[in-house]
Amino acid sequence: MKDVELRHLRCLVAVAEERSFSRAAMRLGTTQPSVSQLLKRLEDVLGHRLVERDRTSVALSPFGEAVLPMMRQALAAVDLAMEETRRCLRGEVGRLRIGVATLALYGKAPSLIRRFRAMYPEVEVTMTVIRGNDRIRLLLEGEIDIAFIAAAPSHPTLTQIPLSEEVLCAVLPDSHRLAGAEAIGLADLADNDWIMPPAGMPLRNDIVRECHRAGFEPRITAESDDFSTAFGLVLAGTGIALAGESFRDFTGPHLVLRPIRDLPLRLRHVLLHRQSQMSPTTLAFIATLAPCPG
Repeated sequence: MKDVELRHLRCLVAVAEERSFSRAAMRLGTTQPSVSQLLKRLEDVLGHRLVERDRTSVALSPFGEAVLPMMRQALAAVDLAMEETRRCLRGEVGRLRIGVATLALYGKAPSLIRRFRAMYPEVEVTMTVIRGNDRIRLLLEGEIDIAFIAAAPSHPTLTQIPLSEEVLCAVLPDSHRLAGAEAIGLADLADNDWIMPPAGMPLRNDIVRECHRAGFEPRITAESDDFSTAFGLVLAGTGIALAGESFRDFTGPHLVLRPIRDLPLRLRHVLLHRQSQMSPTTLAFIATLAPCPG
């Protein structure tokens, strides 16, 4: 059967349904001699006559009637496989592996993921909370397809899609001497202990640089890339921290966020993906970002 192609099967089905070589040729967009040749080739391969011909009509032979349902099933299976393949290429089915940094969980990531799930309900979406250097490694090694990150480092083989940005505020216990201030200067925090992002994170480097510009070296007593952990450390008296203004609703009753008037830093929320080897589901997700302002 290695020489049998789909066109041979379609030819038999067309002849069976049209009961005419000429009408079958019109349906298939070919010529009547071509239909005869295709059908003859199929008969040669199978070793049996498929149609009975006379001057006035064309009818299937008993063998042709017997194999016709199987030919239709084979064509239907191929058509279904082709449609599923096209759906896969459009990103409508398959799997999307998302990495989400803890900082990004408070940004647009949850709503964007919900929207994608609603638009592509047959895509299997898996999520992994990513931390520290794993954020880049998992992308580069192909273990996740996209990553939602705040304060993402640059990398030559990764693309950043900006989602939003926000000012950084000081996170203080409500008993802090500056808790009641409308706005504070960065130098006003020089005598505090600091809770910083882990070493090597660009955001930490940026904060330390701004502290130096303000004339002091921050005393770092704890590290965390998780704002909820940092807030707990502030409550415990470990030090102060910085957080985006959108975290104001998550501080609880005994913490306050205060704007820093001379701090130009912004917390940038981005989507990261590889520049090459992007899956169809990755492309589909990126396409859903187009209507998303900011």
